[in-house]
Amino acid sequence: MVGEKHPNPFRSRIQLRTKITGPLILLLGVIALTALAAPPEPDMVLIKAGTFLMGSPPDEPLSREDEQLHQVTLTRDFYMSRYEVTQEFYAAVMGTNPSYNNVCPECPVEMITWHDAVLFCNTLSRQAGLEPVYSIDGQNVRQDLDADGYRLPLEAEWEYAARAGGRTIFPNGDCLPSSEANYNAYLPQPGCEMGLNRAESIPVGRFVPNAWGLHDMAGNINELCWDYYAFFTADAVTDPTGPPTGKTRVFRGGSFKNYAARCHSASRQQGIPQQPLDMVGLRLVRTATGSGGGR
Repeated sequence: MVGEKHPNPFRSRIQLRTKITGPLILLLGVIALTALAAPPEPDMVLIKAGTFLMGSPPDEPLSREDEQLHQVTLTRDFYMSRYEVTQEFYAAVMGTNPSYNNVCPECPVEMITWHDAVLFCNTLSRQAGLEPVYSIDGQNVRQDLDADGYRLPLEAEWEYAARAGGRTIFPNGDCLPSSEANYNAYLPQPGCEMGLNRAESIPVGRFVPNAWGLHDMAGNINELCWDYYAFFTADAVTDPTGPPTGKTRVFRGGSFKNYAARCHSASRQQGIPQQPLDMVGLRLVRTATGSGGGR
């Protein structure tokens, strides 16, 4: 018992054993500290390269003008984290939790800026012994997609992964039941049933994943992407990375605050890179170096 003050008949044996096993205890302590210092490792899903239709046709319910349907070919395989980055994961890497809903360690981290997100990716990469993707000079950020470190998804990678080879409006169908996503289901997709409005983020992974094993690709928290925001064109493109300059960055997926109109797979939102929001977080990606091919 902690705080025991009664005479201990085994005290001399304990002292003797301590002398004998002292070096072993020290070694075990070093091993334990090393394990504690090891960076967290996200659960990643391999996404094979391929070609898909990005955006939405104009006759699709919820379609918007900035979602011009066009063909996209991705030539790099990549890994994407199965879950949104949680508060406990972020805190283990950065030593801080900026989230508004900060009493839920398994909820997604939020209240981070786009610049916070790229710094987090670089920090995690260095801790894991990987090559950082981003070169950061103040507000100027460049990316090296050949580096093996963690990064934000390209917008095309995000939608490709969300669709998981399908063409439904949402990742798992043409309706989005609130039993399958955390969003404001008081205003669902036209023709679909009204559901819950939980009004806050919830722990990741509580709903069924999409066909490629990715959870919460619709709702819970919006997810930051690399790309500057601009309208799509109808031109077919290969490995798009967005415009070279801009004022706002894209985030995808919708959140607990959004109606269905902001949670479908083609929906695009934008934000100022310096502005944190309580409905915006991130999901990690890594380029699968040395691999190729398609689904």
